[in-house]
Amino acid sequence: MFHDNKQVRKVKGNSLLKNCKVIKVNAEKISEAVIEFHKVLRDTLSNSSVELKETFTVSKESLNWVITVLDAGEFWSTPIETVLQYPVSDKVKLWAPWGDPRGDTSGGGTNNKQIADAIINSGDLSSLTSWEDPLVAQPVTNKLWHYGAPRYQYDDSGVLYCPFQGDVINMPMISFFEKDHDMGLSLILSPEDTLLDINLETKKDGTVKFSRFNHRIGGGKVLRFSMDLVPHQADWRSSLGWMVERYRSYFYPTNPLAKEISGTGAYSNSDAEFDVAKMKKMAFRVNWRASFDFPYMGMFIPPVDKNEVWSSFVRERGGASSKSTSISKMSDYSKNMDDKGFYVLNYFNVTEFGTQIKYPKPAPKKSGASMWLDANDYLYEHLADAMLFVPDNQKPVVDKDVYNTEPGKPFWTWEKAVVMDPGVKSYQDFLVDQANKLVTELPNSYGICINRMDWTRFYNHKTDDGVSWMGDQPVGSMYVSWMKIMEKLDPVFHDNNKVIYANNHVKRIEQLKYVDGLFDEFTYAGASLNAVALLGNQKPVLGWISNDKQLTPDSDEVMQKFLYMGVFPMAPFPENDHSIRPSKLADKVYLDYGPLFNQLRGKEWVLEPHVISTKENAKVNLFKSFGGYTIPITHVKEAQLVEVRIKKKELVKNDLKVYAYHPGDEDPIVVPTEVVDGELKIVVPIKRGCAVLKINKAQ
Repeated sequence: MFHDNKQVRKVKGNSLLKNCKVIKVNAEKISEAVIEFHKVLRDTLSNSSVELKETFTVSKESLNWVITVLDAGEFWSTPIETVLQYPVSDKVKLWAPWGDPRGDTSGGGTNNKQIADAIINSGDLSSLTSWEDPLVAQPVTNKLWHYGAPRYQYDDSGVLYCPFQGDVINMPMISFFEKDHDMGLSLILSPEDTLLDINLETKKDGTVKFSRFNHRIGGGKVLRFSMDLVPHQADWRSSLGWMVERYRSYFYPTNPLAKEISGTGAYSNSDAEFDVAKMKKMAFRVNWRASFDFPYMGMFIPPVDKNEVWSSFVRERGGASSKSTSISKMSDYSKNMDDKGFYVLNYFNVTEFGTQIKYPKPAPKKSGASMWLDANDYLYEHLADAMLFVPDNQKPVVDKDVYNTEPGKPFWTWEKAVVMDPGVKSYQDFLVDQANKLVTELPNSYGICINRMDWTRFYNHKTDDGVSWMGDQPVGSMYVSWMKIMEKLDPVFHDNNKVIYANNHVKRIEQLKYVDGLFDEFTYAGASLNAVALLGNQKPVLGWISNDKQLTPDSDEVMQKFLYMGVFPMAPFPENDHSIRPSKLADKVYLDYGPLFNQLRGKEWVLEPHVISTKENAKVNLFKSFGGYTIPITHVKEAQLVEVRIKKKELVKNDLKVYAYHPGDEDPIVVPTEVVDGELKIVVPIKRGCAVLKINKAQ
């Protein structure tokens, strides 16, 4: 039960294990603030008994809800479910940090293989890339949501995962809103717990259910999960704001330098000179150095003298001629970019190794100090125990070329590298050594961007992480492995004032604990744009645009959804790899919008309830930014003027100077303001459906 403004709502909630029957329940009042429910459950399949305890603790801000599961018998697994039922009416709305509030928009349900084939074959993705505003609460309906990504299952029809699906939530939370009474209630699962696969199911009757999969039960092991019921106002900023404040380390950069590395970006391996002034007008700031300096995946800095030359990975791409490089050349590139006022992030990957890997082990070609020259030799001599193998009970999959999977063989990936488990010590040690080399040998690099987090969905059936269970056996979750390697990479980079960015195919908040910023490969797709923007609400976020066709038919609409969500789009940069390159159209669009995106630098979402509003047919957001505050006003239909109201206290004052930036205009204009009924009122001229306001603090 919770109440606000004399409104009372009775909610029901409990936790259970699927396929288990409750045999006995005892309630115990521990204190005025704490009550516990002790349950004895019986597994209907094995007839064994399980203890489940639910502890509710009242605090000023929430009702903390902790469940513990204890079974002294044999190891097993079943979904661990938490159910909450809210009294619904046609005035009750739902909100979650979702990829798309409509859920799955593919028309035929989730099908990873169809999506993967479309990407690989440059097929039509239009039905998967449409954008819907994720900040609008929705009617309560029957839907299924996946946390981060659809969970890996043996009969999955695809292996390659790209985040086009709308039916994904990126934080384990769900909110009910009642606008008429300005009240809401959220159920929020703690990202500090060990989280494996989770689904969220919503029902029209107000029932929501979180199901946790693949946790190991038994052996006297105690499982513990914490969550909170949080009352708040009827605004997504209230529920998201509570989440951000409670779990700050997951939302804010460990290294504040990351916010300097914010602007439109590139993914290029070009060493050619470019028009510096032009790129700065496009708000360009950072090049994630495309992945072809190194000799093969994983060997980012070979064990050689800084002037020794090797043939880079580019030779493997479509028969392209090889490119010679060295540590000195890599270092010189970073310094050259730094001198021009730009930043370089080097490529990193913790889940893939090699190129053209053979299985079984081929005859050795190299030995001793030269072994690194051959990816097969180095892998099988030093890192073979970290290879990820297809489980024996996995359904064979044929996606495309190297994405074929056969039970008992390795998972192969791009350029026939193999998938690796960063939770295995040999590979962890190798990655940490590579990280140290990057820090030492490339002093003008600002850090790394980690690619290919899609493999973290999988389980290693040859390891045991102590917490996971799948297919009636102990396994190692790659989610757990990710957290282990990030704990080790964290001090290497952050203690040396470097940053860690990530291209997070899988959208899960706990994976970002040590990540300073996001450079997302799929933001031309609406679901990925929404998910990465919400996850990076207090971090810099850069997003992909593949080519100038994705600026059509309405380039203003494309740019404005990025502005509204606080995401910097990929800039048209020479020799960008599978991303937008200079063209007449691209250059014009980015030169028109560059000054607007520059106002987003240092962006942090302001998460105070009802802090900004408009009565017009427009979208508005409020960010704290370098020097003050930034307000994108976008998607304006027909109106030439838009009235915006702001409640943030430090901005509600007279004689405040506000600048409005418009697409295609070189200089901003000053717009008048006034204080009305305790709010700052701004009437903003609109051009091409858009304006970006900048309010400087020093006034």
